[in-house]
Amino acid sequence: MPAKHFDLTQTAFWNILQNIVKVLMITGSVVSTAAMCYSVILRYIFKANFYGSDEVIMLFAFWLYFMGAVYGSYEDSHIKADLLNVYIKNLRTKDILALVAQVLTIVVNTIVLVWAWRYFQMEIKKWGLSTALKIPLVIPKSAVFFGFLLMEFYHVYYLIHNILLFRRNGHFSEPHKGDYVTDAVKAKYPDIDVPTRAEAARLAEEEGKEEDE
Repeated sequence: MPAKHFDLTQTAFWNILQNIVKVLMITGSVVSTAAMCYSVILRYIFKANFYGSDEVIMLFAFWLYFMGAVYGSYEDSHIKADLLNVYIKNLRTKDILALVAQVLTIVVNTIVLVWAWRYFQMEIKKWGLSTALKIPLVIPKSAVFFGFLLMEFYHVYYLIHNILLFRRNGHFSEPHKGDYVTDAVKAKYPDIDVPTRAEAARLAEEEGKEEDE
């Protein structure tokens, strides 16, 4: 019986963290949108002003923006200008390059995270207040640090997860049409559900014949 591997995504911690991010996103979206609508209604219908509306919007918009970025890291769905899938069909090569890209992402995110931590510490020491409502500025600006911290967590998790899958299964990404592995990889991972280069070429030839018919 194969040993079961620990899966962080099945833990209460993972689900609670995901729900917290969702709540912050929804709250930020609803409150900032409602504040803008309320301000417009007051100004153009009742000829009044919503005192400090920009500060309220700023408070929730900061958290909305950075929690949205965190959720993108959680889903691993950030926009990528990835042309490798078009030109490279060797699945293992693509996965290795993807792992390198993930490592570089973590390096860059770590550098920015250090800056964000220093920025967070500086805001705590200054303890500045907003002009109208006297909201501590550290509350919205702390979203910068916590946002990059959570992004770092998800990036590191997916890197480790993908490396383990790569070593255990021979690949971690979803194969696309035309992808293949070498004969050596097929021999090492006989259960891999990816054709060799010769098999992929034969399948493409058969599909071409079926389309001609």
